[in-house]
Amino acid sequence: MKYLVIGIALFLTLIIGERKATSVPKKSFDRSLYEQCKKDFQTSMIHLLIDSMHKAGNYNGVLLVAENGNVIFKKAYGRSWYDTTQVFTVNTAMQLASVSKPFTAMAILILAEKGLVNYHDDITKYFPNLKYKGITVKHLLNHTSGLPDYLNRPWLFAKYIGKKSELTNEGLLDILEKHANKLRLDFTPGKQHRYSNTGYALLALIVERASGIPFKTFMSQHIFMPLGMTSTFIYDKSKKIKMLREEEPKDGVWGDKGVFSTVDDMLRWDQALYTEKLIKRKTLDEAFSQGVTLDETKFDYGYGWRIAQSDNGEKIIYHKGLWQGANPMLIRIVECNRTVISLNPVSSKYNSWEMVYKINRIMNESEKVCSGY
Repeated sequence: MKYLVIGIALFLTLIIGERKATSVPKKSFDRSLYEQCKKDFQTSMIHLLIDSMHKAGNYNGVLLVAENGNVIFKKAYGRSWYDTTQVFTVNTAMQLASVSKPFTAMAILILAEKGLVNYHDDITKYFPNLKYKGITVKHLLNHTSGLPDYLNRPWLFAKYIGKKSELTNEGLLDILEKHANKLRLDFTPGKQHRYSNTGYALLALIVERASGIPFKTFMSQHIFMPLGMTSTFIYDKSKKIKMLREEEPKDGVWGDKGVFSTVDDMLRWDQALYTEKLIKRKTLDEAFSQGVTLDETKFDYGYGWRIAQSDNGEKIIYHKGLWQGANPMLIRIVECNRTVISLNPVSSKYNSWEMVYKINRIMNESEKVCSGY
């Protein structure tokens, strides 16, 4: 019996050894081929997706998709529905609407690192004639101030704005200073999170008063130019900038909106947020963290950024906007350094999140498809 067991063991050893000797050697992994396969798959599949959306009337504008800062897809579709002579190109600078807010927040963070602004400063330090009590810079940053929104509640401000040819930040401040008894806070500062464009208009004024220079100059000198964003600027009525609708008085308020940019410049901005080119990593992490109300309820907004998760649980830092007929978005899937930037007009047929999730699935699927290389 002992010899039988030994014989079987020897036989199996010989068989296994022979199989190993005659098996095909495993192909070595080719990183460059894998990366090229991924990029080709991603580009072609996104082309199919967005081309079909455009043909169906579901997308019109300029779209850029990038991974690790490398452009995977960039293409312009269609033209302005308001001014049909305005054909979109990949270099079209479009109103960012509320996607301007992260830039305003960054200006405040830069000033905070320089010691010129403190998050816990009462805003009456900058606006001594303002009668609202207990509102801090931080409340403005994360929309917990309780200030009534001059854009989303236009009927409340209509009689104070009147027939002005242009409302400015200073003009809005003047209204708040004179009519605080009528334009009351919606809640005690810090008690709730409620989006307020008014707060970001005041932040732009704080940038001016803390830095001693105009808001436009500060943004250009400390953000746009250092990042090489040469096609990015802030709305100016005198420049006759191409709009996606008729101009109106509230266009003249900046901070909550008003930045114009291109998809390439927005990618430069996105990639800078992975570095310390503008501010320290610790400050960025704070800006990208959930806010907390007085009763310790968390909400998905940091300092100028919304926070979400993809359908795969990946962390998303983003902002979207709606103004002047523009409906742009900057989506940052931060854990894998993926970026989706869309500068597009408003459309009832357009589902931005559905498009983002489909693009992200294509990006993820490319890893599986090309894993054999």
